[in-house]
Amino acid sequence: MDLPEKNKEVTLPEIKNICETYGLSDLWEKIEKDPPPIPFKSDGCSMWFDSWQGIDFYPACFFHDLKYWCGYPGEEAERLIADAELMIDIARAGAPKMAEVMFTGVRVGGHEAVNRSFSWGFGRQTE
Repeated sequence: MDLPEKNKEVTLPEIKNICETYGLSDLWEKIEKDPPPIPFKSDGCSMWFDSWQGIDFYPACFFHDLKYWCGYPGEEAERLIADAELMIDIARAGAPKMAEVMFTGVRVGGHEAVNRSFSWGFGRQTE
């Protein structure tokens, strides 16, 4: 299954299908229970590049964005897990050093207090 294009709005039925296809049942349960009011769009690897030396980072960043989109304020453990999973996915794609750099970037720049379009819980932001 191909993932939706960058910056394309993804509907809840599409998200459900993606979660089922990729074995993300816990993530879908969280989304289904309380869908964020802001529609989901992935911007790819926020403020970073989506590929490097022939390695496609977009799939890892798409799933990371999906986890950030449905996050709640104060979910520090969930955010850490999402960031660690991004690092693991990038390392498995063949870029372990880049994975470490990206992990540091999302830990510093992705906190909800930064309040950007890609911050933790961006699907629930009120401003």
